[in-house]
Amino acid sequence: MAEYLFNQKETKESLKVFFKNEKAKLYSFGSSVNQTFEAYILAKVIDKFKNDGFSVLVKNPKVEGKEIFRLKYSTRGAPNKYTYVIVRKRHLSYQIRHQLRISTYSEKKERDFNANICCDISIIKDEDLSYFKSDESIPNDWLISFGEVKHMSAFAELVASFIGLVHELMPSKLKRIRVKKYKKVILPCFLYVSGFLNPTARGIIETIKNRKFDVDIYSIDRPIK
Repeated sequence: MAEYLFNQKETKESLKVFFKNEKAKLYSFGSSVNQTFEAYILAKVIDKFKNDGFSVLVKNPKVEGKEIFRLKYSTRGAPNKYTYVIVRKRHLSYQIRHQLRISTYSEKKERDFNANICCDISIIKDEDLSYFKSDESIPNDWLISFGEVKHMSAFAELVASFIGLVHELMPSKLKRIRVKKYKKVILPCFLYVSGFLNPTARGIIETIKNRKFDVDIYSIDRPIK
């Protein structure tokens, strides 16, 4: 991806300012451009909730008795070892998590193999995850919304793959939801790319709009607001 679409060095500096109260370091935002873009979108989601009137509380793990700002850039690792965010407004309380493992909608615990997916960004109910291990997935009914983040331009197959993830995790979002009386109460499931939407991707997105799916696609020329 061309450097002008996403400047990793500048973004790390801006993320350090965004998370200044957590004493975050530049290395906290990953070594690869993909990782930094994930951290950037995580901050965008947090800012979105803040702008919508939610209070924001960053919860950092303790390492040798000290709280350390640490994002999760791997599918491995217990949730309690990484930073997460609690957002609250009136009776609403959610957690924003990075690389969290989530059971699929059709998962049954008695199966030999667990059906779960590790999402780049997850918005879940404010539940206690301190006892979850690396390979354990949270119950699907804790999931409120999720986002997939890709450092690339979008093409039809990528958008279709994202719709497949929504089908596995939150199939109810693929019904005709966005009709006249639709009111967005929280950030819907989303795909966010650092580049542009190719013509084939735009074609798929038009069909998504026609089918009234409750999902959003963001890009460099269509950012989250």
